[in-house]
Amino acid sequence: MPSKPVTTVLFDFAWTLFASDANRWVGSAAALVGREVAVGEAHRIASDFAELLRTTATDPAHIARDLDPRVWDRAILAVLQQIRGVDLPFARALHETRREALEPYADTSSTLAALSARDIRLGVVSNVGWDIRQCFARHGLDRYIDAFVLSYEVGFVKPDVRIWRTALDALAAQPDRTLMVGDHPSGDGGSVTAGIPALVLPMVSSPAQLRGFDQVLTLAGI
Repeated sequence: MPSKPVTTVLFDFAWTLFASDANRWVGSAAALVGREVAVGEAHRIASDFAELLRTTATDPAHIARDLDPRVWDRAILAVLQQIRGVDLPFARALHETRREALEPYADTSSTLAALSARDIRLGVVSNVGWDIRQCFARHGLDRYIDAFVLSYEVGFVKPDVRIWRTALDALAAQPDRTLMVGDHPSGDGGSVTAGIPALVLPMVSSPAQLRGFDQVLTLAGI
């Protein structure tokens, strides 16, 4: 962990700060195509989708999706269709409704507020092919974020060391006074290649749950 007082915290986005409300997401998509959702199916689909994205996040064959919004849309549709029971029309509906169903975890807002109140600079570093700022703005959380470093905008994908260096530059941060928080061992944990200690949290699927950010506050001296 950081050997000096933390002045900067970087967060991953999906399954770290935000996650989909499974019932609302899958239910909304199913309604668009007139499909019934069996008991427990929404959570299975959301869980399968999360696992597929995580397992392919650092696969060279999938990196292009995080560098180009057009490739992203095609790639996400292909991933969704790998899920049992999801055909192309349903995949399109799931892709269309997912952004609106993304919600912050139960302790996301309070954690960002507490860090910001201590003048700790905050950044979001994400492998993504669309502008996630809209999610933060929708929930009034954009005011806490000092820099968004998104793969499709900067041209680098985690764990490429250049994305971490871009984040450090954007926040005028020193690596030994920075902490990276995420959920993906090889992706988010890749920050160590730039000298940034990483806290990789176990998966928590529902945004209604606490994400375990008390550990972040402890490491930040709060």
